[in-house]
Amino acid sequence: MVDPTSGDQTEINERGPAVSEAELELFYDKLLYLAKGAGVVVFAGSLPRGVPDDLYARLVHDVKKLGATTVLDAEGEAFRLATRAEPTVVTPNETEAEELVGHEFADDEDRPPAVREIAEMGAREAIMTLRSGCLGLVGEQGEQRLYRASLDPDVVDPVSTVGSGDAFLAGYVAARYGGDRPDECLRFAVACGAESVRHMGAGVIDAAEVGRLSGEVSVEHIGEPAVQSS
Repeated sequence: MVDPTSGDQTEINERGPAVSEAELELFYDKLLYLAKGAGVVVFAGSLPRGVPDDLYARLVHDVKKLGATTVLDAEGEAFRLATRAEPTVVTPNETEAEELVGHEFADDEDRPPAVREIAEMGAREAIMTLRSGCLGLVGEQGEQRLYRASLDPDVVDPVSTVGSGDAFLAGYVAARYGGDRPDECLRFAVACGAESVRHMGAGVIDAAEVGRLSGEVSVEHIGEPAVQSS
């Protein structure tokens, strides 16, 4: 809902339905069947009522065995448990990252170490989304590098931020699936998230504008490789 006089926005999320054990078992089997032919599987959102906190962790573990890239965007205990299941990519926002590492970030200097810490918890790649872009520890296993991707806020006239994080994640997954370099995946993701805020309604973007905004995204390498995976 948008207040036409002030521009203030209110997002209302209703409580989801309860899920029975039989329904969950059917879903689990169906997902693993479909994952056999998938290159990437994304686990996103909060879990419904009646679903155990370790669901994402178990799914990440089983989908990895099928050879698919696993991407995790969740919150709370389900997020913590699934991160320890060693997904390929986790993409918390700043609040979710603070909860995951167990402390708030006092300033900009606290964020890069937190991204590294999240990767050390189990994720091969960790990306923290920020209002101005993201911090991402990304790359091939054993060769991850930490990047900051950002876009000058004056470049975009925001209309609605609802769904921008989902647009960011979709952009990153699409670029990664297409074989782009890790830093270019972050660039494209930030451009998708930025383009999303220019429209009312989640997931509404103009592909041509994403291409234009990609050229405005600054990507810088921060320090030396931080994680040497075994």
